[in-house]
Amino acid sequence: MIYFIGGLQNREFKYFDTLKKIREENPGITESFFDADIKEEEKFLEKISFNSIFSTEELVVLRRAEKLKDLEKTLSYITELDLNKKEVVIDYGREDGKIPAKLNKKLESLKKEKKMEVFLFLKEDDKDIKKYIQEELEITPSEADILLEMIGKNPFKVRNEVDKIKVYLNGEKFEIGKIRNIVSVQKEYRIYEMTENIFSGKAQEVIDYLETTKEYMGILYQLYNELEIMYKLSSLKESGRNISSQYNVFKAQFEEIKEVFKSNGRIPNYYSVFKKIEKLRKYSNRNLKKLVFRCWEIEKDIKTGKMAMETGVELLIMEIVSCYGKK
Repeated sequence: MIYFIGGLQNREFKYFDTLKKIREENPGITESFFDADIKEEEKFLEKISFNSIFSTEELVVLRRAEKLKDLEKTLSYITELDLNKKEVVIDYGREDGKIPAKLNKKLESLKKEKKMEVFLFLKEDDKDIKKYIQEELEITPSEADILLEMIGKNPFKVRNEVDKIKVYLNGEKFEIGKIRNIVSVQKEYRIYEMTENIFSGKAQEVIDYLETTKEYMGILYQLYNELEIMYKLSSLKESGRNISSQYNVFKAQFEEIKEVFKSNGRIPNYYSVFKKIEKLRKYSNRNLKKLVFRCWEIEKDIKTGKMAMETGVELLIMEIVSCYGKK
């Protein structure tokens, strides 16, 4: 069988799943990996073309097939070979999520003729990764969301971190607090944690973190994003829109209001918006509007050299803390 797996990074989850399935169904299968990025396509074609009466089950993989100039021709050639006892996996990455029309037509034709299984991932979607985490760790959707925020969505890293957590827990019930110190937390999540401290009125730990890491602009951009979403939520409530603090209810509500939160052509995940609702209790709509403007103003002053980066971000933190709990 030939498997073509293409698209954005989330395709890699299907890639790893396919390899796992082939290995489980064919214990002891011989494996060969080739990379088109380092011109190994000829070796790949040689491998799948060769047959012998003494051949055993083989898994043959071609990575980075997007580097081939005439992939359609290669696919036509492969599908006419006698692939008895061979499982062939072709991995094709596209950062823009766009499959060229000529290739797309060829893939549709080969799939229709049942000469190849085709899996395309052309939109960002983490549902397969979330499902995997929930099943492997026996956790809730909200716990899976939190864990993904901590470790990121790279499929290879997710699998490694899940395996690490399972070994650490050794059958015990999953709790975020238990695994916090053993997973590899990505930098973005540390910045998120620091902004949470700011919105809770705790500034000193954040100042210490900034003095050590110098992540001033990372904190500024995260604050800008958080405040903008909070202001939009607050404005919706001010206009009379019902915004539920119950997770499942809000998930349904979000479908009706998601366009409000679109920024740079992208709509944020509903869970990341949901988490801002609790914080609205401590900030008035008027103060949120003022703080969003201050983010823009401070960023502009830093970039034009009117204000030092350290001074600007620390000033913004103090202003946010001073608004905490004031209506």
